[in-house]
Amino acid sequence: MIISAQQRLLTLSCGSQINVNPTPLRRDDINSPWCYTFSVSPVIIDDDVRSSSLPPRANFLATQVWPSSRIASTIIEQYLDPSWKVCELGCGPGLPSLTAAMKGSEVIATDLDECALEMVLAAAREQGFLVDQRFQTQQFDLTSRQNVLPDADLYVMSDVFESSNVAESAAYHVQSILSKNSNSQSKRRVWVFAQSDRAQRETFLDVMREAYDETLEWSLNQTPDMGLELWLCDLDETAVEYN
Repeated sequence: MIISAQQRLLTLSCGSQINVNPTPLRRDDINSPWCYTFSVSPVIIDDDVRSSSLPPRANFLATQVWPSSRIASTIIEQYLDPSWKVCELGCGPGLPSLTAAMKGSEVIATDLDECALEMVLAAAREQGFLVDQRFQTQQFDLTSRQNVLPDADLYVMSDVFESSNVAESAAYHVQSILSKNSNSQSKRRVWVFAQSDRAQRETFLDVMREAYDETLEWSLNQTPDMGLELWLCDLDETAVEYN
C-alpha cells in the first residue's frame, strides 16, 4: 500500500540524500504497487526547502519509470504465476519487480546503478516485501559477459536497449538463460519489453535471430503466450495509460 504520494528525502548508504516521489502503477488505487523515482524538484520539510542531486556515478535514466516498465508491470500483475521466481535485468526503479513481489513471487532486482538499487530496496521495505528474504537486489552489469545471472523462472527486461553494446550483451545473456532449458526439467522464460521507437532493439532482435530463431518478431499482442520461453512485447508509448 502506498503510504503517501508526497515527495520525500531518501538517505543513501553513501550519506547523500535525494528527493524521491512514490510512483504507483495506478494513481488512484491505494493498493497499487509502487516504486520510488528521483525528482529534480526541491522538497519542503518543516518549511525548509531542500534540493538534491544524484550521486556522481548515478544514471538519471535508471531512476525513472518509462512506458515499457509500466506495460511490463501491468502484464506481470495480470499474468504472472506467483510460484515463479522473477529476476529483472536493468531494473532501474524496479516497478516490475515490486509488482511481482506484490503478487507473491520471490524476486531479484538487478541493475548496475547502485542508487537505483537503493531506491528499489527502500520501496520494497516500505511495502513489506523484505520478509524472509523473498525480495533481493543485486548489482549486475548487463554489458559484462563474465557475470552469471541468478537462477529464476522468469527474467524480465523493459527498455534496456540504450546502446548497441547493451543490446548485444542482453542478447548474449538471454541466449545463456534459454540454453539451460535443454538440460533442465524446469522451464525458464524471458519477457522483453521495448518501445517501437527504440532503434537498438533491432540490434537485439538481429542477434537473437541469428543465434536463436530466424523467425523471431516483436509481438503487438500484450497477452503473453505461456508456452513460449521467449516473448518480445512491442509497445507504443503514446498508448500507455498512466491512471
